[in-house]
Order: sequence, then C-alpha cells, then structure tokens
Amino acid sequence: MDKNRQRDYARRVSQANRTELVVVTYEIILEELALAQKALASGEKEEARNSLKSAQKFLAALMSALDHKYTIARNLMSLYEYVQRILVASDVGGEDRGIASAVRVIDGLRVGFEGIVDSDDSGSVMENSQDVYAGLTYGRLGHNEMNLSDGSNRGFLA
Repeated sequence: MDKNRQRDYARRVSQANRTELVVVTYEIILEELALAQKALASGEKEEARNSLKSAQKFLAALMSALDHKYTIARNLMSLYEYVQRILVASDVGGEDRGIASAVRVIDGLRVGFEGIVDSDDSGSVMENSQDVYAGLTYGRLGHNEMNLSDGSNRGFLA
C-alpha cells in the first residue's frame, strides 16, 4: 500500500467511531487482497506475500476484538477463520488459493457494517485527535487538508 493510502486510512481511523473502524479495517484487508492477487498474477511472490501477511494482521486484529459472549461473534469468528485459512494457504503455496472467495466474504461483511454505521452514536475511538476538514483549500495538485481546531488537548493531558 502506498504512503498516500496509508495517510488516508490514518486520517479516517483518527475520526472513526467503533463501527467505522471495522469498516476501515475491512477496506484495508480488501485493498491488501487486491494487491496480493495482482502480485500473484504477475509472478511477484514476495510482494504478494507481504500483502497477504498484512491482510492477516488486520484480520487477526478483528478476531481479537470479538466479544465471544454474543452469538454473532461466534459467527463472525468462523467467517474470519475461513478467510484466514485461505490467506495462509495462498501465502504458503505462493499461489492464489481462493482469494476471490475471501474477498467476497470480507466485502459482504463490509457492506453489512456500512449499513449500520449511522446507527452507531458512539464517539470517535481516538481521544484528543484533531478534527480534519478536507476540500477547504485547493493546491496545484488537488485539495489540501486543513485543520481548523486550535490544537489544544493533543497528546497526554497532565
């Protein structure tokens, strides 16, 4: 993933509530899987392996965040384990072993969570993060992000 995409995801995470954070995580996994498929198709096994490992890390984060006292968590865990098996098999085998199926599962979950984002009224998961307003100024190469907060209360509060 290139630096601009990483910066975009970091900005989105800093402003996200819990449900939006799950959606962003799904999007990152989907992007890494697309990169892995492209790399495998062109024979770039090391690049594919890096993308698959990255997707596995984000999937592991989703798995560890599940609250197993709810039935839906057990259902999600079985889907995550299915996707994990595909990613490990593709990584170890150095070839696409059902990544398209994993993409369908993750994309279906992403769509489902996007549908409930508006009902999540929890605040941003990151405290003391700056508000980001995009599109207020335009530069030579596109829009520039501009922070309109005064920057107080950032970092550690003493």
